[in-house]
Amino acid sequence: MRDGTTMSNGETADEDLRQADLSHLSLGEMTTAQRAEIRRRYADFIKRLAKPPAVKPAPTTPPSTSAWLPGKKAPR
Repeated sequence: MRDGTTMSNGETADEDLRQADLSHLSLGEMTTAQRAEIRRRYADFIKRLAKPPAVKPAPTTPPSTSAWLPGKKAPR
């Protein structure tokens, strides 16, 4: 199987399919294995370009507030 490009049933070997140039084929002309390889390549491409998830900042508690009373000084 390593020497030829096709297996006994006409399918290309996995390693040969990974290295094959599929750009000249339309999806309608591809075999099921070739379409699966295109999907795998696209998923790998997207995974490599994906930005890492944004790190959420640690939640902080807002400063405590108290009701305002006219004429009363705030504690310091």
